Amino acid sequence: MIQDSEFFRMEGVPITKEEIRAVSIGKLNLDPEDVVLDIGCGSGGMSVEISKRSKFVYSIDNSEDAKNTTLNNLKKFNVENCTVSLGNAEDLISKFDFNKVFIGGTQNIEQILEILKEKNIERIVVNTIVLENSVKIINKFEELGYNVDFVNVSVSYGKKINSGHIMLSKNPITIITATLK
Repeated sequence: MIQDSEFFRMEGVPITKEEIRAVSIGKLNLDPEDVVLDIGCGSGGMSVEISKRSKFVYSIDNSEDAKNTTLNNLKKFNVENCTVSLGNAEDLISKFDFNKVFIGGTQNIEQILEILKEKNIERIVVNTIVLENSVKIINKFEELGYNVDFVNVSVSYGKKINSGHIMLSKNPITIITATLK
């Protein structure tokens, strides 16, 4: 995994943290021939990591800053097997052919999951921080007939203080994996 500090960052543009990227990559179960759609690509951390393990990545974000940040990171890490599109996922999904999906953040998640089901996507991994969204996504996947697995990951970083060491926690992330039955 590339360390978070190595990525180009822009104020207000999120990045999936290194440890969460590692688990999410594992949950995607990538094959060198996979073509992956990254919805809500943010800073492009997942797009860069996925591109190193798959044939091609289509990245989507509805933020111009996110698109530009992702493009900067693709260039920085010499990624040539990825394109970045600006717009809403539900409008862009039909333009691409892919077999796996990573969703790091998006609006209209239920509509997007319905569109992905129509395309018979074999594996979808969704990261979410909001508990209500986790429940909504799990319920929607089950309604659509997917096998669903989910894990909540909490990462703490060590820090030295005068009297010893402490662990500082980051926000826990729920990683939801859906596979076709």
